[in-house]
Amino acid sequence: MQKRGAKMTDTDRELMLLREEKAGLEAELSRLKSRMLFFGNFVRGRTIEDVWRDAMWCCVRNGIDYTVKAGSYVGQIRRQLPYVSILIEEPQTRPLAVRTPEGCGIPAPTDEDKINSYFLDYIIGSQKAANEDYTYGMYISGQIAKAIELLNSSGGNTNQATVTVGEPASICQGDPPCLRVISFKVVAGKLQMTVYFRSWDLFSGLPENLGGLQLLKEYVLAHLTFPVEDGPIVAFSDGLHVYEQYFPLVNALNVDKIAIP
Repeated sequence: MQKRGAKMTDTDRELMLLREEKAGLEAELSRLKSRMLFFGNFVRGRTIEDVWRDAMWCCVRNGIDYTVKAGSYVGQIRRQLPYVSILIEEPQTRPLAVRTPEGCGIPAPTDEDKINSYFLDYIIGSQKAANEDYTYGMYISGQIAKAIELLNSSGGNTNQATVTVGEPASICQGDPPCLRVISFKVVAGKLQMTVYFRSWDLFSGLPENLGGLQLLKEYVLAHLTFPVEDGPIVAFSDGLHVYEQYFPLVNALNVDKIAIP
């Protein structure tokens, strides 16, 4: 420390300038990091829970608000990402169900039993309830055996093991299927699943959807006759959103907040 009354030397001035320059560079780096967070709306995580949390944060930061005029919850505001890419590196990690912080008072949107039931009744099951227009299983169950056959006959070297959900008349339904494509590929010795959702409820839908789809991937994996390991899930959507009714819950779980009128 410089003594009181002592003159500042050239070295002292240089050190002071270097400190100021360092502080400026650190501030600029912080701004750049903030700007780069979720650049291109790309979310990457190890588990389903990891991407659920980060996808919420991404939607809060980069989403666009609009009032629903047709579809589910007409009249509500949605915070929606115009596009998003999600990579889950180890979606097989248990528990599949996401958790909320202990003591936060926010119940988790699903659990292991619900995910298992969702897989059996809705992903692979083809019987719809009286109040349902469809289940995903109505479309998946008739195609999954062929997808497995294509993978086995090619030893995993094919781009044809793709299941489509819906039909031309689906666009006339009041609530057409949100999940539209499920693709299976073997990449570097691992079974990769790629999915596309035309619309996707981020808070309550994504965790159960991805948990059920992981069980579908494990079902396919169990029927493959060549050496292959479980791999990632890649998900795309141009309609990943948070409904207005979940804004307070999402705000409680995130650093950034959605302004609530």
